[in-house]
Amino acid sequence: MVDVRFSNIYSRHTNNSYVENQTEQLCSKVKKLKYITVQINDEIKRQNADLTKYQTIMNLTSSLIGQAHHRVKLLSQAGWWKMYLYLILFSLFIFLIIYSFTK
Repeated sequence: MVDVRFSNIYSRHTNNSYVENQTEQLCSKVKKLKYITVQINDEIKRQNADLTKYQTIMNLTSSLIGQAHHRVKLLSQAGWWKMYLYLILFSLFIFLIIYSFTK
């Protein structure tokens, strides 16, 4: 009968230490997940700020392209076909220079 008491005490002690060990492991995993979640949140905020900047830049670029397109339309409607031709040749020339540098 003495052996049974000792075995119960030992098994309770083992169970308690097992539960404590599992609790500690779970706490460490929760801390890691919390840290990762905070990092993800910071990254999302940074990317949202970057997206806002990119949107502003794209709106500005779109506006500039729209203005240039409007001027080209005015040139073609005014009958200044030579200017239109020069513009196309200049654009082709710039494209060839960029192509030769990248090649």
